[in-house]
Amino acid sequence: MKRPVEWAGRINRRWIVHHGLGQRADDWMAHLAKTDAKRLRKSCNAARAMIRRWAEVGDPKPWFYSGLFSTATVEEARYFLGGHRLTTATVPTMEDDAEVEDWVVSLCSETRELLHRLRAALRSIRNGAQAGKQS
Repeated sequence: MKRPVEWAGRINRRWIVHHGLGQRADDWMAHLAKTDAKRLRKSCNAARAMIRRWAEVGDPKPWFYSGLFSTATVEEARYFLGGHRLTTATVPTMEDDAEVEDWVVSLCSETRELLHRLRAALRSIRNGAQAGKQS
């Protein structure tokens, strides 16, 4: 199995995404490589874990990018994810953001359910990682 950072970079470059998300993900990973290598590994591991939880129904990209950006601060999410509302809404630090909450209210039931599944999977991954630290 490839190392998490190499794996995430390869997956990101392989996919066709809209509105520059691939470049933003590259920029995000480069930012973390310079500022916090531990958080980069954590983000890439979360992306891999999210892909494992993807039910192979629908597009895997929201699962991957939700994991990849899951460690972003509010400021980082705003900077790296501007215009990518679904991914922004999955970032744990953004869940209580007023703009995110307003956007979530406007969602159709299918997208709201996807957001719910993404958030639940991220919480489960985060709780599992915390439980591992306590052991």
